[in-house]
Amino acid sequence: MNCREAQSHLFAERDGALDFSQRTALDGHVAHCADCRRIRDELSAALTTWRDETARAPLPDVEREWHAVRRKIRGGAEAGTATTTARSRRMVSWFAIPFAAAAALMLALYIGSSGSSPQGVSPQLPASQIARADSVEVPGNASTMVYVDDKSGWLIVWASDVKQI
Repeated sequence: MNCREAQSHLFAERDGALDFSQRTALDGHVAHCADCRRIRDELSAALTTWRDETARAPLPDVEREWHAVRRKIRGGAEAGTATTTARSRRMVSWFAIPFAAAAALMLALYIGSSGSSPQGVSPQLPASQIARADSVEVPGNASTMVYVDDKSGWLIVWASDVKQI
């Protein structure tokens, strides 16, 4: 048996997983190998220390702890309602804000496409004030979409750096 096999057998010995022949081979190797004997002694000392420390560790009173948990659960029913209310308010804000923004955008597009205009602004601009574009350049490898509105003559360009699959 070599040292590598012996060291793996030392851990198995600690767990009680060695049969008689393996234990005999391990004892023979450890008797002649100082390094493996040292590892066996250190492992044994560590295991003894751990057992002593865990035996001295104070254990809580199970009945008292169980009653404390039950009190927290019962008392938490009223507190849980406030927490749930606050959580639902946060959820509503996560959904309400984007929906409100989308509704405002749709309203603005509807008003703009229906031909009505705010007071003081003429719906038809003179030809000298209308900008015309024959082409649009978008830098880089941006994904683009170009749209010309037939009613207003507006050129709308959407550009995104996100590559679509």
